[in-house]
Amino acid sequence: MKTMFRHLFFGLLGSSLIASSNPPLAMALSEDEILEKLAIVPVFILLEESGSWTRNVVDLPNDGLGYVAAMRVFFNEADLISFVETVRLENPTFHQGGTFGIIDLATIMRRGSENQEIPLSPIFVPSTEAFEAARALESNFRGVPLFALQDAPGSYLPLSSNGEGDETVFSMFFSKQDAEIVLDDINRENPDNPVVAQTQVGVISFADFLDNLRNSNDQKFQFVRFAPDSEVVNQIQNLQRALQNQQAP
Repeated sequence: MKTMFRHLFFGLLGSSLIASSNPPLAMALSEDEILEKLAIVPVFILLEESGSWTRNVVDLPNDGLGYVAAMRVFFNEADLISFVETVRLENPTFHQGGTFGIIDLATIMRRGSENQEIPLSPIFVPSTEAFEAARALESNFRGVPLFALQDAPGSYLPLSSNGEGDETVFSMFFSKQDAEIVLDDINRENPDNPVVAQTQVGVISFADFLDNLRNSNDQKFQFVRFAPDSEVVNQIQNLQRALQNQQAP
């Protein structure tokens, strides 16, 4: 997955990248369009022995929803395991016989938006590493962090994929390290570019960014692509290969 990021190169800023002389009327993204973008992001959840999702029916304070089925959603396996081990210090029988599952973020959010007698309320648990990286950038940061390449005033910068179609994208990374890999490559390939020299990795909360996608008519949001943590993707791919080898005759 790390190599995938090296297939991106910096596109010079300018409206010619994503607009024509007569740009179409921009509209806020629909919920289906947002979920389509999030389908690439893997998350980890606790599963009961039966395979059902682990959910606790609670009455969360001040949410106005009444009783909800709260469910923790993790962005890597290590944080899920750490959570289980911590709870078991006080409750040794917690999640005995259960396991964990890997699912895409879009499925979680789609299930949470469905009308149910007891609605599902996902509790997103940020990656410990990503959260610490976000706090290093903003000391009072809260929530699940997304990292993006930004210019000096803080605007998102476009990347251009050098695959078929030469697609322009605005990448939002779940890993600061992945964003830095791209930025390092940009600097090596554009050592004399003044815009590149001022490019930095910035952070925004996932919740705030979703609000932007839902409510803004800014055309660049049509070109947003989420980039899941490459280490998590590698881990999942290794797990899939191991399972395939076990099942091979």
